[in-house]
Amino acid sequence: MSDEYEMTLSVRLPGPLSDGELAGLRWHLGIGPRPAGPGGPDPLLADCGTLTEAPDGWTLTAHREVHPDEFDDLGILLRRLATRTGVQGPVVVGQLRFHESEVAEPLVVRRDTVEWPA
Repeated sequence: MSDEYEMTLSVRLPGPLSDGELAGLRWHLGIGPRPAGPGGPDPLLADCGTLTEAPDGWTLTAHREVHPDEFDDLGILLRRLATRTGVQGPVVVGQLRFHESEVAEPLVVRRDTVEWPA
C-alpha cells in the first residue's frame, strides 16, 4: 500500500521578488543553479511546476506526487511561500489528495505551520 499524495500548488506572490527569492524558486523548479548558502534538500518542484511573471507579481504552480517523508522539507518551502503572499491569517497554497481518495483537501499554512494530513 502506498502513502503517496497528489499535491497541487497555486501561489500568487505579489510585487517584485528579490534576486535571492527568484534564485531559490528557480532552483526548486529545476530551472536554475543551487543558490549560494548552506545546503538543503534536493529541488522540491523540479520538472513539475512553473513560475510566471505577471504585471503585479508572480505565480507559482506545481503538480506532483509527494510522500509524507517529504513533508518537512516541503513545509519549509510552503511556509516561505505563504509568508510571501502577504495574506494575513491562514493561506491556502494548494490542495492535497491521498492517492486512494477521490477528494482533494485544501493545503493550508496557518500560523507558520503547514496543516498536513494526520
